[in-house]
Amino acid sequence: MADTTDINKAGTDEFQRVSQVSEEGAQIIVQKREELGGFSSWEQIQQVTGISTMMIESLKDAGFYVTQASTPTPRTPPR
Repeated sequence: MADTTDINKAGTDEFQRVSQVSEEGAQIIVQKREELGGFSSWEQIQQVTGISTMMIESLKDAGFYVTQASTPTPRTPPR
């Protein structure tokens, strides 16, 4: 079974392992997640400016998932 990752707990480094996610894209996801207190659906993530449908599909293909029960873990970006 492939590894799976909760999008509400992943750090920027985990997002950047996905081919369609740049460093900037990873930072956008984490920043918006922290502002919202977590994502509850892929549709909510897709509404974030800078997040493309291709990026969403790449995240899904890489084993990322969204659960409403997730509690975001704040992460400090590397310096």
